[in-house]
Amino acid sequence: MRYRLDGPVASVDHCHCRMCQKASGSPAVAWATGPFAGVRWIKGQPRGYRSSPIGRRWFCADCGSPLAFEGFEPEGKTMGISLATLDDPTALRPRQHAWMGTRIPWHVIDETLPQYEDEGPDSGI
Repeated sequence: MRYRLDGPVASVDHCHCRMCQKASGSPAVAWATGPFAGVRWIKGQPRGYRSSPIGRRWFCADCGSPLAFEGFEPEGKTMGISLATLDDPTALRPRQHAWMGTRIPWHVIDETLPQYEDEGPDSGI
């Protein structure tokens, strides 16, 4: 799979919600979120499934790696790309922790980042 981010990145955060935990098998997912139209699949086509009333999850059809979350918003669709799937995962650094109410307690986090019980003001959604 190859993709390109052409649009602006509205937010970069760690999501600790139960949906992300279950979909990724991890205590949190680091996302870069922006407009849906800003993501182009350039090699291969991901597969997707409606994971909840608010969105669809996309994954690699060959290896099953989780790639993205498409959010259905009244103002327009958003797309969150998993930072771990970037060619350089250090290129973008998360700026906050979201959905801390469902954080797994043993998961060590960067305490210097702002923490929110909901998506937070920098969520991009």
